[in-house]
Amino acid sequence: MCLATGAAPETGAPSAAPAKAAAGPRRKVRLPIPAAAGTLAAFSANGLFAGLSGLFLATTLHQSSHALAGFALFLVFACGVVPQLTTSRLPASRVLALGTISMLAGLVLLVVSVRLSTPNLALFLIGGGLIGAGSGAVFKGTTGIVLEASPPESRVAMTSDLLIALYVGLSVPVIGAGVALDLGASAPNTVLGFAILVGLAVAASGWALLGRRTGGKTS
Repeated sequence: MCLATGAAPETGAPSAAPAKAAAGPRRKVRLPIPAAAGTLAAFSANGLFAGLSGLFLATTLHQSSHALAGFALFLVFACGVVPQLTTSRLPASRVLALGTISMLAGLVLLVVSVRLSTPNLALFLIGGGLIGAGSGAVFKGTTGIVLEASPPESRVAMTSDLLIALYVGLSVPVIGAGVALDLGASAPNTVLGFAILVGLAVAASGWALLGRRTGGKTS
């Protein structure tokens, strides 16, 4: 489905100046690497929590309740919706900054929750909620920044590229984490390594996007 989305033709409104378009080929606007990397990293954390939370609950936190596992999934995705509903009046840069902070805080709590001598369920769930909210805010803020800087005829393509990064983030990294666990890595060490990589990627991507936006305004 990702490949089909990427290959789909542009469906935006036709250019209002066909004479200019006919004068020469239009330069294709590509999705900025920080935007793709930030979206992929944010949703890889979301995907890891959603895909492996049941395993962590049963093996690390010693909670075998199926209802609790379902609640953990509901929590991360429900919290991801909250930024979409509550940040409509905030500028995209502020939403991205808040999402980055939420992601980093959630990753820290997630790591701490499974590495304590007695793993803590409350910290685990709070961390999952912050990760879900952070991923939603990072996506919304990144999308806003990218679309504001893109010409109208390229915005559908930019959105499609961001969604592809989202889908890859939800699926591929969690498979890698599953392979690591299958090869004998412990759940706490897997979460720690994963959190470091995701945290660095989200922070660096957010800094690059916000710096680019600031530079564009001052230039």
